[in-house]
Amino acid sequence: MPVIFVAHGSPELAIDRVKGAPFVQWGKDLPVPKAILVISAHWEKTRPVMLSTTDPKELVYDFGGFPQALYEVRYDAPGAKALAERVEAILPRSSVARSTRGLDHGAWTPLVHMYPQADIPVLQVSMPSAEGPPGLFEFGRTLAPLRDEGVLIVGSGNITHPMMELRRGLPITTPHFAQEFDEWAAKAIAARQYDVLMDYANKAPDVRRNHPTPDHYLPLLVTAGVASVDDAKPKFVLEEFEYNLFSRRSVEFS
Repeated sequence: MPVIFVAHGSPELAIDRVKGAPFVQWGKDLPVPKAILVISAHWEKTRPVMLSTTDPKELVYDFGGFPQALYEVRYDAPGAKALAERVEAILPRSSVARSTRGLDHGAWTPLVHMYPQADIPVLQVSMPSAEGPPGLFEFGRTLAPLRDEGVLIVGSGNITHPMMELRRGLPITTPHFAQEFDEWAAKAIAARQYDVLMDYANKAPDVRRNHPTPDHYLPLLVTAGVASVDDAKPKFVLEEFEYNLFSRRSVEFS
């Protein structure tokens, strides 16, 4: 299976057919996975790594102030018990634990478009972000064997996520600081310069402005770690901005 990085952006993606259309097509173009493993910007934990519930549960609506229709979205995918057991087998025994948590919006907002039938088992794994970029990259490499077993590994975040800029209001064009960061990341991804991506704090332009907190960037490093094992080639499935601030750049490595 390929491994993908999805820009999930605003939670309203789930109910926006226009913004969701590229993900609908992407889901059609990908091989059908046996199961889906998601690493989202919205679930960060130190060790042990947590596995979401393997029983169908209520979704996590981890946001506020959006239209009521968004809180009524359902995604009743089967629980991924077999995948949870497989993840436990490949990770060190003391570094993984089960949780009753459901899927957060970093997982279900793109999946409602990519796999609208909700008939593929989905498991979310917490992101051990405290281990830093090299640790997250190695975490991805550890998960990489799942690709050969029909599992679609999904990193979900955003290459730019300048939330503090919303205080200034939405810009009428994409500002240079966001455009330059997105182009920097695209160049490094295309060249498979994963060491550069990991050293983003020193090498990327306007890091603090684009990422006041790094949570939305870090899933990219897990994805890159998975891709690095077989030197999978990247292609950009989507290249645009949401609200002229948040990069929607999404990547497939295959």
